[in-house]
Amino acid sequence: MTTNSRRMRALASRTSRWLAAGAIALVATLATAQSAGAQATPEGTVITNTATASYTDANGNTYSNATASVSVTVGFVAGVGVVSPVSVSPASPSSANQLNFTITNAGNGTDQVSVAVSTAAGLTNVSYKYSGTTYPTTAALNTALAGVNTVAGGSIVVSVLYDVASGKGGQTMPITLTATSVRTPATSNASTTNVTPATAGGVAVTPDAANVDRLPSNGTQYSQVFPVQNTGNASDVYNLVATLNAGTAITIVSVNGTAGTSSTVSVASGATANVTVVYTVGNVAAGTTQQLTLTATSTNTPAQSDPGDVTVRVVKAALSMTKVAYRDNQTTVINNTTDRVLPGEFIQYKITVTNGGLASASTVSITDALPAAVTYNAASGDIAADWAISQAAGTVTANLTPALASTVSRFIWIRVQVK
Repeated sequence: MTTNSRRMRALASRTSRWLAAGAIALVATLATAQSAGAQATPEGTVITNTATASYTDANGNTYSNATASVSVTVGFVAGVGVVSPVSVSPASPSSANQLNFTITNAGNGTDQVSVAVSTAAGLTNVSYKYSGTTYPTTAALNTALAGVNTVAGGSIVVSVLYDVASGKGGQTMPITLTATSVRTPATSNASTTNVTPATAGGVAVTPDAANVDRLPSNGTQYSQVFPVQNTGNASDVYNLVATLNAGTAITIVSVNGTAGTSSTVSVASGATANVTVVYTVGNVAAGTTQQLTLTATSTNTPAQSDPGDVTVRVVKAALSMTKVAYRDNQTTVINNTTDRVLPGEFIQYKITVTNGGLASASTVSITDALPAAVTYNAASGDIAADWAISQAAGTVTANLTPALASTVSRFIWIRVQVK
């Protein structure tokens, strides 16, 4: 091998070593850049790369290094981050709730954002706040945000203000805020918070301390309606129990269509269900009372219950009757001690019935078997249309068509001739 060939091989070997070292340095540089992750090089940064070549000749002489440089300027890359709580639990109903969204500029240069907000049904009076100012619409908010420059890595807080409607306990109502880069509108990010009000049970049962009069049933069943109102913030199922205080006047037949003394009813928030308790009344003494109570208990919040009650009074009709003899003028009373009637004389009997009971008397009928010493002539009632009067074989029958109310008296006249 010639001397020149040996020199050429040595130069080639050194060149290979330089190239290998340069490749390793380039790989290390790329790895470092990738490990930096989100820490992008700021916009406008001028990156200058200078390469140096050192060399000798075949005789080992050294020379000044050769250099070359090139510069590039970093452009803008947008990045947006939005963060908010996963969920919040305001009351239902409630007002002026505030939910904060933190919007971060994850790009490499100063940027502005615009926002869009979506809210679920049940969230009302929605408005927006930034830097202490409240805006009624996102359009008004975005007008303000257009003048807000956020540096790379900086952030702003936008708040959504809202009310929660009644009856939304246990429901999930999302609020989503989407932030979009103004400089690069294709870049955006969103965050969603679920608004989930806690369930709160409540109930109101009426009537309270009501009173009702009932006749002994004698086969009749009575119904008492108890309105059960859901005063809680979510649909609820109520356990119903009917009870009686001490006494024997009432027997409970069914509750809300279920035989026995207990049942359930489902009621939407704010709504009212009419629960019917069916019962009978025994043939006990008039004036006897007993209290019927219906208690409804929330299954959403078992500590919430409410009773409604009605006192049942047993009432009966109680008729009394008087009969007085009058001269034919219907005004002069015949006193059997001092007065006498003559054969052929017309006299009149006034028969009065009075209801001294607490209940109306139905199908009132008066029967008068006339003495053999008189002859029937005519009969009439106090109100003719209310009476059906007949006579057969000396017996007068008078039927009162309407019921005879408590404390009311009615009468008839029977005209006869003394034989």
